[in-house]
Amino acid sequence: MTTPHIDNLNQLAPRQLARRIEEGFGLFTRKKAEILYAIALFDAMGLARRHGASSTAMWMVTTFALPNSTAHEYVKVARTMKQFELLAGAFLEGRTSYSRVRLILPLLERGNEAELVELACTLAYHELELALLRFRERQAAPRRESYVRLKVREDGRVGLWADFNAAEGARVMAAMKVGELAWHASDLQDLVGADGTIDDSLLDAEMDRQESRAAGCSGFGLPLNEALVSSFMGLVNIALSRPKNPLRAPGAHVNVVMTTDGRAYLPNNPGAGSEAVKNFLSNANYRVNTVDETGLVLNTGRAVRLATDGQVNALMLMWRGRCAMPGCSHERFIEIHHIREWADGGLTDLDNLLPLCSACHALVSDGWVSILKDGGDVHFVRADGTRYVSYDHGLPERNDDARTMEEFSSCAC
Repeated sequence: MTTPHIDNLNQLAPRQLARRIEEGFGLFTRKKAEILYAIALFDAMGLARRHGASSTAMWMVTTFALPNSTAHEYVKVARTMKQFELLAGAFLEGRTSYSRVRLILPLLERGNEAELVELACTLAYHELELALLRFRERQAAPRRESYVRLKVREDGRVGLWADFNAAEGARVMAAMKVGELAWHASDLQDLVGADGTIDDSLLDAEMDRQESRAAGCSGFGLPLNEALVSSFMGLVNIALSRPKNPLRAPGAHVNVVMTTDGRAYLPNNPGAGSEAVKNFLSNANYRVNTVDETGLVLNTGRAVRLATDGQVNALMLMWRGRCAMPGCSHERFIEIHHIREWADGGLTDLDNLLPLCSACHALVSDGWVSILKDGGDVHFVRADGTRYVSYDHGLPERNDDARTMEEFSSCAC
């Protein structure tokens, strides 16, 4: 037997249901901010002892049956809100969420508060993670020595653990992707050509076969955690078979991005700064990609429908190795989308292509999301009118009031 409240929810139309969730989430966010700010005042006044607790966190543990970790986290966020007024204001007004506040918390300083709060208010969670990498790079990290350790245990099992610097890690991740592709082949020997080396055409055919199956692996993105064992064993098989040519696929080589002002970074590990790349450049196999000040890779468009390997590689660099759709963090099963459809005269050049995961690509194909181009900007417009704009291939920012020049012109008419 349902309650009247549940009955009312069941009777809502789809648009009303979405609105109810949005309104409820906004109310939830503002109310949580109010509670946290009240906790900050409670803590600043030292009221815990009056209520029989040694600290504010312990009072919350006993009063609200919270886990210790949650109570201490709430107190930490509350104290930060009391210290940073811009952050507190944005949170209390519901312009940012608790998860994004927590994300910027370790990086907050007086000098960067306004910039960080603005990012937390305009970027989705995963885009904010990327935007914060440049702030983390400024914080000096303790120097650690790289190591790989292997131990044969008494029961015969072998333990292996390691820690690498950024440049070494980039090569390891690329190699692990190669291992994943090899493991998904029915037999590594099936990919060996007449000359005894890995045949790229056989690899491509195998990848097509694998991706046509639900359980197949993707040529894009790093291996999933649950696939790391098979990925590692695939790498072992390659080493034991001694192929002369390495397997190649998007994500299975190391990319280095060089900007026009001389900086360099690893796109699969943006947190590794220029210094971490210097020695790597002189001692590794890599592909150099030159970008302008906006991060745009030089156009290599062709009058054919399918994107070339070079274009796919450039697109993955431009869009940070993942699906371009705002809020999506998928790095696997990427498909290349024509912003202006090929059938409508759209060219297969970098300025008209976007990497989208298969799920997001389906949303566009089915009309739930429209993607509009406006010079160097890309507008992602959802069916409900929500709009995110990537300015000059930057991280998409929410701006429901933005319009392309074409939209302005059509309105004027």
